[in-house]
Amino acid sequence: MNALVTLTSVAPADAQLLDNLWQFYELESSFWSGEDIDADGRFNSLSGFLERLGAPDAEQWGYLLHHDGQVAGLLLIGLQQLQERTIKEFADLYVLPKYRGLGIASEVLRQTVMASDHPWLICVFRDDRKALRFWERAFERLPFSSVRELLSQEYPDLREFIVNDPNHLHAAMA
Repeated sequence: MNALVTLTSVAPADAQLLDNLWQFYELESSFWSGEDIDADGRFNSLSGFLERLGAPDAEQWGYLLHHDGQVAGLLLIGLQQLQERTIKEFADLYVLPKYRGLGIASEVLRQTVMASDHPWLICVFRDDRKALRFWERAFERLPFSSVRELLSQEYPDLREFIVNDPNHLHAAMA
């Protein structure tokens, strides 16, 4: 990919932009989630997340994705308690349709998950076929040190994966 992909932390001044991008994400997700709009014509909002922007004890972070200087999507990262430890979750990634197929999502993975030295949780809704295909291809072609699927009964609508876990360096996808 020749284009520059950058991630910019979402500041309180970016709240409206992030919420607008979130509406596009929710619109596309509604095809498989079945979610309806509210009385104001909007999908679920990120209002709770947006209220905590800039908080010193934040457990969630938002990023705007830029492609050659243009806003191209969003990324949300959070902390989760998993197997008696706190782990970062690569929670929501959305790339605007115009920018798909340019390798932006893979580059975001390189700049976040692949560039860190700790394990990450990846959760994908079972009904989100596009996201599942993306992650299956990413697990095959990107140099994750390990990929392990969790078999959780707690969230049957999700497929959960732990990647780059030093405790499971030789783990294969379940």
